[in-house]
Amino acid sequence: MEHYSVLSRYLAWRFFVWVCVVLLVLAAFVWLIGMIELLRRAGSREEATVAIVLGMAALKLPAMLELLLPFAVLFGSLFAFDRLVRHNELTAAHGAGVSVWRILLPALAVAFALGVGKVAFYSPLAAIAESRFERLEAKYFSNAAPISSISRSGLWLREIHEGNLTIVFADHVDKDRILHDVVFYRFEGLRHFQNRLDARSAALRDGHWLLKGVWDADLRGVSDRRNTMTVPTTLNWDSIESGLTEPATMSVWVLPGYIQALEEAGFPARKHRIRFHALLASVVLTAAMLLIGATVSIRSQWRGGTAAMLSMGIGAGFLLYILADIVAALGLSGRAPVVLAAWTPAVAAVMLGCAALLHLEDG
Repeated sequence: MEHYSVLSRYLAWRFFVWVCVVLLVLAAFVWLIGMIELLRRAGSREEATVAIVLGMAALKLPAMLELLLPFAVLFGSLFAFDRLVRHNELTAAHGAGVSVWRILLPALAVAFALGVGKVAFYSPLAAIAESRFERLEAKYFSNAAPISSISRSGLWLREIHEGNLTIVFADHVDKDRILHDVVFYRFEGLRHFQNRLDARSAALRDGHWLLKGVWDADLRGVSDRRNTMTVPTTLNWDSIESGLTEPATMSVWVLPGYIQALEEAGFPARKHRIRFHALLASVVLTAAMLLIGATVSIRSQWRGGTAAMLSMGIGAGFLLYILADIVAALGLSGRAPVVLAAWTPAVAAVMLGCAALLHLEDG
């Protein structure tokens, strides 16, 4: 038992080191590619200095590494176990009666811990960095401020039309996309308050809001009752929904509350639900990548055909990535349940890894 404990710590450490090495290499490539792309976009933007571009590239990096961690585990396990097999260390362990399952258990524990740490601790930091990146991108590259936001209190909209600011609040939105219990705060310019409109409902039409049951109060507090009223606007539902907070900028701890707020306000939350379940499933997916990579490395030495087997392992990882994209697209379109869309790649990876291990040990 003592000898196995030493072997476990050794295998876990070697695997962890290789995952860190692969992750650092991937980080360097991702940061370099991101910086080059941002420099290209900043060519016609004098206000986007090199320092700002470097900072934006650094802010984009954590979210990318969050996506790349399963692949770092895959490649790290390929390299780590390949070296262990080449030095006959795993052969000696297997010859001493240690099964493949027990050999992989320490690395599997490390992979699972990395997945849990990513979701629980690293993901919130990556979400904050991604949110900051999107604000800088809007400021320096699109000049577009967010026009909509959601909270437990309701929906908030912001619009500048012909130089005048309008802020809209709605308690909720029904399935027909009609706003209820609506308040319009209208300004002359950006700072001088003009009037307030309280409406029972507001429907977004082509180029205007159609308000019903309106109270119009001016700066002096004088109110005027109107049955209907139109307010010009340039907003449309696509721009309103796209302006809501993206799931990538939210951590696993924040998403449940935001999903509830979205649904209470009458907006679809399918994209955010898929993000939430995908974060949870990524823990299982990360561990499954270890099973696939380690099995391929061990089998390639014991059965021959190193290059072909390594190619199959890498190909399996990318096929799982493609599968994740396809199933996520089906989930977003409503053609697949949210849980199925998020968990299918992880479950498929576990089944593939376990089948390969069973074949390796008993086949």
